[in-house]
Amino acid sequence: MPKTTEEILPEFSKVVGKVLEQDALQLKYETTAREVKDWDSLRHIEIVLAVEKHFKIKFNFAELQKFKNIGQMCDNIAAKLAKAG
Repeated sequence: MPKTTEEILPEFSKVVGKVLEQDALQLKYETTAREVKDWDSLRHIEIVLAVEKHFKIKFNFAELQKFKNIGQMCDNIAAKLAKAG
């Protein structure tokens, strides 16, 4: 069954927290990468790869360029899972 953004967000937070070694990380819909400690350009690549692997999806470059916050990324994941589902 496809997941909603609200269901994806906590999972997404766990994946990002694991990459950044921040177990208690809790991201909100409006959170941007700039607001998260240690989320730099190198870590961004690691995060994208970890998220793709976890959710078994692929982002294209244009999608990655459009995301303004965590929520938009989770919305995109939800749409991809619904399409695959």
